[in-house]
Amino acid sequence: MKILKIIIFVSLLTCLNAQMVKQSESTLKDSKTNLLWQDTKEGTIIRRDFLEAQNYCQNLELDGYKNWQMPNFLELFSIVDTKSYNPTLPKEFKYFVSDNYWSSKTFGHGASGEAFVVNFLSGAFNRELMVDKFYIRCVKDLSK
Repeated sequence: MKILKIIIFVSLLTCLNAQMVKQSESTLKDSKTNLLWQDTKEGTIIRRDFLEAQNYCQNLELDGYKNWQMPNFLELFSIVDTKSYNPTLPKEFKYFVSDNYWSSKTFGHGASGEAFVVNFLSGAFNRELMVDKFYIRCVKDLSK
């Protein structure tokens, strides 16, 4: 049953395909989801563990916006361009690394010490140890 849910979920996301619009030099807006995405050079330079990434997003102030957050799994996976490879991000993103990016989705409610990442080289997702260091791309829901 879980595998069926995953297949349906991935199929739905494949149909979504984000529609990115450049909002500023440091942000992109997905007009389908009303999510504002960070697109800064810092996101390609600094790797953080899970808690550092979470704190970074919570304290980020960008383009006059506060209250950024670490993207949940669905939000992060929604920007995967399934029709491309290396990177699997929409072409509007200026700053990226074809590597793992944190999502806020923990595995086993965090008891395992693992959280889900999305890899923008292939578009694959996996769970990784929360003490490992990966990239973060913060998001803000403009409909809230």
